[in-house]
Amino acid sequence: MESNDFDVRRTVLSVLEQCSVCKQQYALEDARVVERQGELWVLSICCSHCNTQALVAAVVDSEGAAVDAFEPTDIEDVTENVVEVANVDDVLDMHRFLETFDGDFMSLFSRRHRRA
Repeated sequence: MESNDFDVRRTVLSVLEQCSVCKQQYALEDARVVERQGELWVLSICCSHCNTQALVAAVVDSEGAAVDAFEPTDIEDVTENVVEVANVDDVLDMHRFLETFDGDFMSLFSRRHRRA
Protein backbone atom coordinates (compact mmCIF):
# COMPACT_ATOMS: atom_id res chain seq x y z
CA MET A 1 0.00 0.00 0.00
CA GLU A 2 1.48 3.34 -1.05
CA SER A 3 1.34 6.19 1.47
CA ASN A 4 -0.81 9.07 0.31
CA ASP A 5 -0.84 12.66 1.52
CA PHE A 6 -3.73 12.02 3.92
CA ASP A 7 -1.99 9.08 5.62
CA VAL A 8 1.30 10.95 5.96
CA ARG A 9 -0.35 14.09 7.35
CA ARG A 10 -2.30 12.00 9.85
CA THR A 11 0.85 10.06 10.85
CA VAL A 12 2.94 13.20 11.33
CA LEU A 13 0.22 15.02 13.27
CA SER A 14 -0.26 12.02 15.55
CA VAL A 15 3.39 12.40 16.55
CA LEU A 16 3.35 16.20 16.89
CA GLU A 17 -0.08 16.30 18.59
CA GLN A 18 -0.12 20.00 19.49
CA CYS A 19 1.30 23.39 18.61
CA SER A 20 4.47 24.14 20.55
CA VAL A 21 3.40 27.77 21.03
CA CYS A 22 -0.30 27.77 21.95
CA LYS A 23 -0.61 24.06 22.88
CA GLN A 24 -3.75 23.62 20.77
CA GLN A 25 -4.23 20.28 19.01
CA TYR A 26 -3.44 20.32 15.29
CA ALA A 27 -6.18 19.64 12.76
CA LEU A 28 -5.55 17.62 9.60
CA GLU A 29 -6.11 20.79 7.57
CA ASP A 30 -3.12 22.41 9.36
CA ALA A 31 -0.68 20.13 7.50
CA ARG A 32 0.28 20.48 3.83
CA VAL A 33 2.73 18.28 1.92
CA VAL A 34 5.50 20.44 0.44
CA GLU A 35 7.84 17.83 -1.02
CA ARG A 36 8.28 14.10 -1.31
CA GLN A 37 11.33 12.14 -2.32
CA GLY A 38 10.74 8.44 -1.84
CA GLU A 39 10.02 7.86 1.82
CA LEU A 40 11.15 11.36 2.84
CA TRP A 41 8.24 13.77 3.21
CA VAL A 42 8.45 17.50 4.01
CA LEU A 43 5.30 19.08 5.41
CA SER A 44 4.35 22.63 6.26
CA ILE A 45 2.37 22.81 9.48
CA CYS A 46 0.45 26.00 10.26
CA CYS A 47 -1.47 26.16 13.53
CA SER A 48 -5.02 27.31 12.79
CA HIS A 49 -5.25 28.88 16.26
CA CYS A 50 -2.12 31.05 16.49
CA ASN A 51 -0.74 30.84 12.91
CA THR A 52 2.65 29.52 14.05
CA GLN A 53 4.32 27.80 11.11
CA ALA A 54 6.85 24.99 10.99
CA LEU A 55 8.48 22.74 8.43
CA VAL A 56 8.56 19.09 9.39
CA ALA A 57 10.51 16.34 7.68
CA ALA A 58 9.53 12.74 8.24
CA VAL A 59 10.56 9.39 6.87
CA VAL A 60 7.41 7.34 6.33
CA ASP A 61 7.44 3.82 4.92
CA SER A 62 5.00 2.43 2.35
CA GLU A 63 2.67 1.27 5.13
CA GLY A 64 2.33 4.83 6.46
CA ALA A 65 4.45 4.30 9.57
CA ALA A 66 7.19 6.68 10.62
CA VAL A 67 10.38 4.65 10.40
CA ASP A 68 13.20 7.10 11.08
CA ALA A 69 14.02 10.50 12.49
CA PHE A 70 15.00 13.27 10.13
CA GLU A 71 18.74 13.71 9.77
CA PRO A 72 20.10 17.21 9.03
CA THR A 73 22.16 15.86 6.11
CA ASP A 74 18.91 15.00 4.32
CA ILE A 75 18.21 18.72 3.95
CA GLU A 76 20.57 18.81 0.98
CA ASP A 77 18.44 16.25 -0.85
CA VAL A 78 15.22 18.19 -0.26
CA THR A 79 16.68 21.63 -1.04
CA GLU A 80 18.64 20.50 -4.08
CA ASN A 81 16.36 22.49 -6.40
CA VAL A 82 16.63 25.74 -4.43
CA VAL A 83 18.40 28.27 -6.63
CA GLU A 84 19.63 30.68 -3.99
CA VAL A 85 19.17 31.09 -0.26
CA ALA A 86 19.10 34.52 1.36
CA ASN A 87 22.17 35.21 3.46
CA VAL A 88 22.80 37.69 6.27
CA ASP A 89 23.89 40.42 3.85
CA ASP A 90 20.66 40.01 1.86
CA VAL A 91 18.60 40.44 5.02
CA LEU A 92 20.58 43.52 6.07
CA ASP A 93 20.22 45.04 2.59
CA MET A 94 16.45 44.53 2.70
CA HIS A 95 16.30 46.00 6.21
CA ARG A 96 18.16 49.13 5.06
CA PHE A 97 15.91 49.44 2.02
CA LEU A 98 12.72 49.11 4.08
CA GLU A 99 13.86 51.74 6.57
CA THR A 100 13.50 54.42 3.87
CA PHE A 101 10.90 52.83 1.58
CA ASP A 102 7.72 54.90 1.45
CA GLY A 103 5.47 52.13 0.10
CA ASP A 104 5.24 53.55 -3.44
CA PHE A 105 5.66 50.38 -5.51
CA MET A 106 4.56 52.11 -8.73
CA SER A 107 7.45 54.54 -8.47
CA LEU A 108 9.88 51.81 -7.43
CA PHE A 109 9.07 49.52 -10.34
CA SER A 110 8.90 52.28 -12.94
CA ARG A 111 12.39 53.40 -11.84
CA ARG A 112 13.74 49.86 -12.20
CA HIS A 113 12.08 49.45 -15.58
CA ARG A 114 13.79 52.62 -16.86
CA ARG A 115 17.22 51.39 -15.72
CA ALA A 116 16.98 48.14 -17.68
